[in-house]
Amino acid sequence: MKRRDFIKVSSAAGLISVAAPAYSTMSSLSSRGKEGFDLHPFIKAHPEAVFINLTEIENKGDAKGIHDAASTLAREMFVKTTDGEGYSNSTKITCKPNWTCSGPVDSDDPLANKGITTDLNFIEGFLRGVKAKGPQQFFIRECACPQYWSETGYTQMAERNNFDLRDLSTKDFWELDKEDVIFHEVDGVVFKQVGIMAPMTGQDTFLINIAKFKTHLMGLTAAIKNLQGITAKKFHQYCGGNNSIFKSYDKRYHEFFQPDYLERVHELYKKHLAQGIPRWDSRMEIPPYGGGLFMEQWVQRTIDGYSVTPTGINIVEGIYGHDGDGFTGGPHDDKPMDFMSNHIIFGKDAFRVDIITHWLAGHEPGNFGLFHIGIERGVSNVLNPRDIPVYLWNNGKATLVNLDTLKRTPLLTNYLRKNTKGQKEDKYHLCDEPFDYTAWRKNTPVKNADASIHALGTDSNEKVVMDVSVPEKGDVFVDILNKEGEIVWRLEAKDLEPGNHQVVWDGFSSPGLYNMYVKGMGWDAERQMVIYS
Repeated sequence: MKRRDFIKVSSAAGLISVAAPAYSTMSSLSSRGKEGFDLHPFIKAHPEAVFINLTEIENKGDAKGIHDAASTLAREMFVKTTDGEGYSNSTKITCKPNWTCSGPVDSDDPLANKGITTDLNFIEGFLRGVKAKGPQQFFIRECACPQYWSETGYTQMAERNNFDLRDLSTKDFWELDKEDVIFHEVDGVVFKQVGIMAPMTGQDTFLINIAKFKTHLMGLTAAIKNLQGITAKKFHQYCGGNNSIFKSYDKRYHEFFQPDYLERVHELYKKHLAQGIPRWDSRMEIPPYGGGLFMEQWVQRTIDGYSVTPTGINIVEGIYGHDGDGFTGGPHDDKPMDFMSNHIIFGKDAFRVDIITHWLAGHEPGNFGLFHIGIERGVSNVLNPRDIPVYLWNNGKATLVNLDTLKRTPLLTNYLRKNTKGQKEDKYHLCDEPFDYTAWRKNTPVKNADASIHALGTDSNEKVVMDVSVPEKGDVFVDILNKEGEIVWRLEAKDLEPGNHQVVWDGFSSPGLYNMYVKGMGWDAERQMVIYS
């Protein structure tokens, strides 16, 4: 039980009241004007949060159940808008599923490889649900093995829904039309420019990133890794091993890479090894794959691409999870296994979604170098999963929950096996060793310790007054939740300066137990409040 504030009726004159409407799941937009669509206002207003939708699918072969769960969720996550609010219905919806080179369907067991990719029924149901909100142009892009698309049903799904599915990854960029690849400048560790399959990241687009809840050589594939597959041929080979592209790529690709990227990667690897990033000392066992140096190159290249890939929403389809190496190898007599995990994880911020996804798969996120280096590179600002507000999403309503109340589905991975100093960890394992987030925080620029919120009393108008301490400039949100976890009042302060601020809850009407929350993008604080008079 956290410390409580007990409020009595007292005078606190001279404080400034900032009014904000109570949260509602219903749109209050005008019925007149140009129609469009947008994310649900609560999701849009909480980019710092991760949401989890629990499903009740009994088996992975329930095509209709998975389709309908996805469609229902999409219709809740998106709303129609008018009067030019949100996105125009002419906006191109781009979707990146997690398809891989899993090979043809096994006629003896058609469900054998389903856990390797984002469930096709989920993709179809979700995009249909989005389409019902107004947008009509849908584009699916994926780099992995177009030769299997027809046999696995991807081509037929796209055709029956009029989704644009094109193979833009088997030809080099000079063999495609100029408008087929969008090049982005990036001052990266590995890349100087990144080529992305159009219309992904183009003007007037909204990217829906739908990853799969599965393990892989990089830990869990999840939202961040999934995005590497929107890049064009050769640009997407992030997992290709610790080789020099200047020896293996056509010279026409060389200009897109930093000429000294291998030296940069080696220096950063030595730096992070000295800093003690967990498992970074793991040795490469099957060259050119595995080990800390391999992972350093993958992480740096991934973040280069991520830095120029704005997403509209990031989703991890976890109706069922898949363990092992991401494909057909795993810890069960050398095979993987699927588990009915029955959750869908989503949010605006891919790093936060992936941190919670790793935790739900039984791993401790602090043990993964991607999350450390993401903070160092400035594309993330959180490491501890308990620093991320997590909401259960049910019937279009978000309820804040304690992370420890959620069911975890352990998925064994072949990520950076402990194989030095006499350690002989199993090839497939959990990275669940304790991580000291408190000690780590002392050596990072992430600010959390100074954030606070507490009640001061009531003003002369019987309104509750709260003192809020903000550690850094940015968008700040203050929420008041009742004892059922429902938001009864919220304040949004754009670009608020750091320091102490006094806020008046002018929506207060009834004594009782409440939770107060203040949060920015990389920090949050909470306090219980009992109003008995």
